[in-house]
Amino acid sequence: MASEETFMRAPAPTPKRTIYTEAMEIFNFAADLIGLDKRVRLELEEPDYEHIFYVTAKLKDRLVPLLPEEAKSFADLPVTQVRNPDGLERLANGNLILNGRALLGSDVAIRHGHLRLPDGHVYQLVPGESQRFKAYRVQHNQARGPYKGGLRYHREVSLDLFKALAAEMTWKTAIAEVPFGGGKGGIQLDPREYGREELEAITLRFMYRLKSLIGPNIDIPAPDVGTNPEIMALLYRQFSDGERERHNLRGIVTGKDVRIGGSEGRGKATGQGVAFCIEDYYADRGESVKGKTFVLQGFGNVGSHAAIILGNMGARLLAVNDADGTIFNGDGIDVNALAAYVADPKNLKRSVIGFPGAQRIEKKDLWDVQADILVPAALGGEITADVAERLKVKLIAEGANGPTTPEADRVLQKRGIELIPDIIANAGGVTVSYYEWIQNKRMERWSEAEVDQRLERAMKRNYRIIRDISRNQPRKTEMHDSRPYCIGRTVDSRCAAMILALKRIEAHYLLEGFSQ
Repeated sequence: MASEETFMRAPAPTPKRTIYTEAMEIFNFAADLIGLDKRVRLELEEPDYEHIFYVTAKLKDRLVPLLPEEAKSFADLPVTQVRNPDGLERLANGNLILNGRALLGSDVAIRHGHLRLPDGHVYQLVPGESQRFKAYRVQHNQARGPYKGGLRYHREVSLDLFKALAAEMTWKTAIAEVPFGGGKGGIQLDPREYGREELEAITLRFMYRLKSLIGPNIDIPAPDVGTNPEIMALLYRQFSDGERERHNLRGIVTGKDVRIGGSEGRGKATGQGVAFCIEDYYADRGESVKGKTFVLQGFGNVGSHAAIILGNMGARLLAVNDADGTIFNGDGIDVNALAAYVADPKNLKRSVIGFPGAQRIEKKDLWDVQADILVPAALGGEITADVAERLKVKLIAEGANGPTTPEADRVLQKRGIELIPDIIANAGGVTVSYYEWIQNKRMERWSEAEVDQRLERAMKRNYRIIRDISRNQPRKTEMHDSRPYCIGRTVDSRCAAMILALKRIEAHYLLEGFSQ
């Protein structure tokens, strides 16, 4: 006879903690609070589709600079004249791309695959080879409309990360009240290590593989970290080229240049949305943004536009961090001058480092700068519990996706640091992407003033609903109605934002039912 121990079940293993499981903690908490329908919960807990594939591209020949010690072996190597200097494209890492075979003069002097250019440096000639890149597209949910979300070109991407970002787009589009679902994807590469023509080849091949998965009424990509309107133009061309009604396909991507169907105000939209939320936060307290100080992490599209707009509102930027370093000026940084410095073609890294109007500090010291506002606008997971303990700010407005860890959230609540969560703060981008999509559908063009006016109303209306949910203050005003969303108790702002998203998504499922 078997002993009692034979039938005892072993304890269930602890689930592995991942970026996705961490991001879904707030989903599970909010779902429990509102008693989310069980089947709806199952529909939302995992993505609809997870696509992983590879794209290949033929790279250009490269000239890779030798270190000084290595170059000593070629001290007598003569200088090779360059016939067409414009054909040499210098990358941020110091490499040169040879855009064309006939760039070097007939007197080219090569020894063991090395040559010296007029700049005095010795370079190794590395023939271009075909390379394979890992690519992703995660389609999380389409209950409210087509999948919608950016394409990220970055070295540190993974399926787990894209699952988290795609789910966040599902929540964000619901909060923004635009008829989209959530998706996300991209390629595992550092775009700063590739030339223009190489990135074009990689992007076109990417869309060739994506084409069967997406469409203007199915899944609509947009820019994200490492991509821009130029990349969107390439994607649009590859998708629509040769199609009979190609202009009806303009809405396949958003974030395009206005000259090919993009929307006025789209480039600044995410940063503009962050600024609108901050403005409304202070207006609710009877205060103004004018005179407030802020610290910024990330000076890409979101961070730079948020900084310029907040500066125009009268706020003062004290410190900025990007991937290459951190700068500080206690008297305030001239944001417009900094933006011009970063955009200078000579600044190959597009970095704030070296800006003459500020001093360089260590990244760890950024968190110790005393200011009214922190705007994290870089990558996820930057504000950890340790960072949260050190912060000397009163408000965090999340311009990035998932910049604050769950442990840090608990520290911020304990310390009384206010938070404008990412799924409302940075929803300006997808909101104006919807406006772009509508304009493409109608073959219309709206003015920047009209776009900004619509965006301001959408951002502030939904942010006010989130504040009311957080305070358990159901009310109807000329601007908003929070009565259907308050749950009879107070909650933190991140939970309030998730409650708003889940209630709107749940309504679609319960009203439409489930296909069989």
